[in-house]
Amino acid sequence: MAKILLLGSGELGKEFVIAAQRIGQTVIAVDNYENAPAMQVAHHFEVINMLDGAELDRIVAQHQPDFIVPEIEAIRTERFYDYEKQGITVVPSAKAANFTMNRKAIRDLAAKDLGLRTANYRYATSAEELQKAVAEVGMPCVVKPLMSSSGKGQSNHPSSRPTCVPSYQPTSPPSMQPSLTPTDQPTTRPSSQITVS
Repeated sequence: MAKILLLGSGELGKEFVIAAQRIGQTVIAVDNYENAPAMQVAHHFEVINMLDGAELDRIVAQHQPDFIVPEIEAIRTERFYDYEKQGITVVPSAKAANFTMNRKAIRDLAAKDLGLRTANYRYATSAEELQKAVAEVGMPCVVKPLMSSSGKGQSNHPSSRPTCVPSYQPTSPPSMQPSLTPTDQPTTRPSSQITVS
C-alpha cells in the first residue's frame, strides 16, 4: 500500500482520495484550512500554509510519502525537486508540476526557452512597474495573479479607464502578485500581455 500526500484538498481532491482508497492507498490530505472536502474522507490530514517551504518540508519528513500529488497552485513547487531526489514520486513530475503551476515559469519556458510565439507580456511588483508595463504593452489589459485558480484575482482594465492602473497595490506575497494581459488584440495572433509578479 502506497502513502500519498495530497497537496490541496478541494472537491477534486476529495474525488481523488475516494478513488485512491478504493485501490487500497493511504492518503494524507493537506490544505490551508480545516475541514476541507478531501480532509473529510482522507486517512489523515494536515493544515499548513503550503507556500511556506519549511512547513511543507516538515510534513513531508513527518509522513514520508511515496507519492506527492499537487491539486492546487499555491504550493512551493520548487521544493518538489528535492523531494524527488529523496526518492519520493511527484505526480506527474517535479518539473511538470513546477512549470504548470507557476505562471511565470510556464510563460518564460514557452516564450524564452522554447521560442514559441506567445503574447507580449511584462512582470511588475509595484504600482510604478505596473504603469510602465501598461504603457509598453497597451490598454485594455487584464491583471492576473501569478498564482490563482478559477480566474480568481483577475481584473479587467479597459482602455477607457487608464487611470485605474495607479490604484494597484500589491497585497499578496510576491509569488502571488498579478499579471496583466491586454484583451483587444485579433484572435488570429497572440495578444499582448503584461504579467505582474
